[in-house]
Amino acid sequence: MIRLESVQNAVDQARCVAARLTGTPAPYEALPWFSTEQFSAKLQIAGLGRDHDRTTVLGDPATDAFSVLRFKNGRLTCVESVNAPGDHIAARRVLASGNTPGPAEAAEDGFSLRDWAAHTT
Repeated sequence: MIRLESVQNAVDQARCVAARLTGTPAPYEALPWFSTEQFSAKLQIAGLGRDHDRTTVLGDPATDAFSVLRFKNGRLTCVESVNAPGDHIAARRVLASGNTPGPAEAAEDGFSLRDWAAHTT
């Protein structure tokens, strides 16, 4: 069990219940995501980053535009982006597809989550 307090989760849960009530039940499989603006920073998160065992940073935090990729057992589980909306959209596509890069690949120079999503999803 996990508690997710976000508009996205409430809407997705309501859709799941509505489907069940109308006779077309399906398991709840929505990818959690979140977005907020705090002062000049736009924070966006896709997936769940708890219990990760490895991280990779894309971009440069000094420029205030970067993403942190979180991995568990070699699988991408979460992407936290600051002022990087392209990475967030790509992360949602990649995580939903289940076809994710590994930590070594994501750590390579020049790796782009957007390019990965465009070529693999």
